[in-house]
Amino acid sequence: MSNSMSQGRSAGIVGGGIGGLAAAIALRNDGWQVTVYERAQEFTEVGAGISLFPNAITALDALGVGAALRAAGVGEAPGEIRNAAGRVLFTRWAKPLTGGFTVLHRADLISLLVQALPGDCLRPGSTVEDVDLDGTLRIGGETVRHDLIVGADGVHSAIRQRLWPGDTAVRRTGITTWRGVLDTPVSGFAGGIVGVHAEFGVLPMSGGRTYFFAAAQPGFDSFDHFAEWASPVPEVLAAADPERILRDEFLEVPVPRTLAVGKVALVGDSAHAMRPELGQGAAMALEDAVTLAAHAPDLRAYSKARRRRVQAVSWMSRQATRNNMPNSRWRAAVRDVGARAVPEGLALAPTSRLFRWRAPAPTPTDAATMPKAAHPTVEPLATSRRP
Repeated sequence: MSNSMSQGRSAGIVGGGIGGLAAAIALRNDGWQVTVYERAQEFTEVGAGISLFPNAITALDALGVGAALRAAGVGEAPGEIRNAAGRVLFTRWAKPLTGGFTVLHRADLISLLVQALPGDCLRPGSTVEDVDLDGTLRIGGETVRHDLIVGADGVHSAIRQRLWPGDTAVRRTGITTWRGVLDTPVSGFAGGIVGVHAEFGVLPMSGGRTYFFAAAQPGFDSFDHFAEWASPVPEVLAAADPERILRDEFLEVPVPRTLAVGKVALVGDSAHAMRPELGQGAAMALEDAVTLAAHAPDLRAYSKARRRRVQAVSWMSRQATRNNMPNSRWRAAVRDVGARAVPEGLALAPTSRLFRWRAPAPTPTDAATMPKAAHPTVEPLATSRRP
């Protein structure tokens, strides 16, 4: 809906990660009173680097933090794709990345988003105990009611499990992933390296640092698999501090039948966690946030606007896994030949379309028709309605 339609309404955002903070900024920019409830004692993120492609930067521009992002990140696009033997397969990144590209630390992105919100919007150390479809939250012995609840509490979302009981299964892939940051630059290469059963990526960060990431199929969950890969993989692994490498697993959340029920909407990984193959996890959360603010409080319109896109991107990320880390040498060989032979226009078409996202425009509405501003109300826990 329009700016005027959302003035004075209150939104409670559960989760202070990228999606939750972005939703708070977008809704506040649209006139909503927002409160971000974060379980941790501070707003930060344990992680490594994050690469933001043109659609993510378009969303951050819509939030009003694009300029700060560009100042904090490194805008050097990934230069090429190689195979594990060091052969260059692809060097044609320029066209789809013309809308912008940057790399920074995840904690730095969180900091930028936090700085865009006044301190009285942020409630760290708040564990949400329950949620109802009518916009009721139970937090630390009190009941709080909002006109809109945004579930942004991650892959294992308690909001999703409570209100989407048929769509809560988290899919385990068995794919091991490693992420880390070097305090030194890696010269001569920026991009991705694809092999058999595994992949590796190296990207420059601000301050002369380097973000690296790797992933391997089940059964290849050791760095020993990368020992004979071409430079710069061995050099990066030799320079990495084992204590600072984050090891995890690719997890997926199937896109539910609807992204909103009652007065509750899901954004980001809470709704559609996907494999990071295309670098689109954070981008989809940012797009969700901007789109939600454009349509709220019409949550059916929000779900309709987002569901098909996130389904498509999730599917593309799974296909990218099969391409980047196939389970046989002959499949890898076919991939390598195809990457060098496919015409540029055809090769770039899927990512070009993916990155050409545009922020939706709110529908103009007369501000005089707005209801009086509504503030969150707090009642004793004893008066709250239990399911």
